[in-house]
Amino acid sequence: MRGDKLRELLSWIKEQWPEADGKVCVDIQPIMDKAWAVRAGLGWMGKHTNLITDEYGSWVFIGELLLNLELEYEDEQVADRCGSCTLCIDACPTSAIVEPYVVNSNLCISHATIESRAPQITEEVATKLEGWLYGCDICQDVCPWNHMTPATDESRFAPRNGNINASLSEIWELTPETYAARFRHSAMKRAKLSGLQRNARALVRRTVAPSDASR
Repeated sequence: MRGDKLRELLSWIKEQWPEADGKVCVDIQPIMDKAWAVRAGLGWMGKHTNLITDEYGSWVFIGELLLNLELEYEDEQVADRCGSCTLCIDACPTSAIVEPYVVNSNLCISHATIESRAPQITEEVATKLEGWLYGCDICQDVCPWNHMTPATDESRFAPRNGNINASLSEIWELTPETYAARFRHSAMKRAKLSGLQRNARALVRRTVAPSDASR
């Protein structure tokens, strides 16, 4: 589903302006999407460095449509509304939010379990995994703006059967073929099979029960 709506928009734009061309970007391209979203007036950068919107908090995907057309730009931005709140900073188990609006990626559980291609998770992070097999949402879970957001009615965002509290033994037994089938069109493919199995090993070293090893 990644980028489907933007591709539909791009098709419509090409119908209106035949000379138009563009590129759809959602979540995986090397673009500072959060910074551009702030400049576009979609929300403000929270102290956890995620974009926060009035309507949906930080539970949003950010998409970009790069066009070869000159557009009329809006320059009104949303004011920072985090105020004196430090819940995200206080709740981070690894203290990765070293100061407001600054995250040390070397300490971030999400980075360690998704983006990092290191063969092992550092002890500094592994001791604080708290059961997270893939990613970490603690800083967003505690954010007051996310406590006021409506539940999504998009069925494709619903958890897949078998991927909630997944057994670590199942992760170890995955082959490239079964991994591809199980996580097809899932963001979890971002960690690669080797990454998921590395994460599972780190959780076992922390004596986490398999039934509690994923959220």
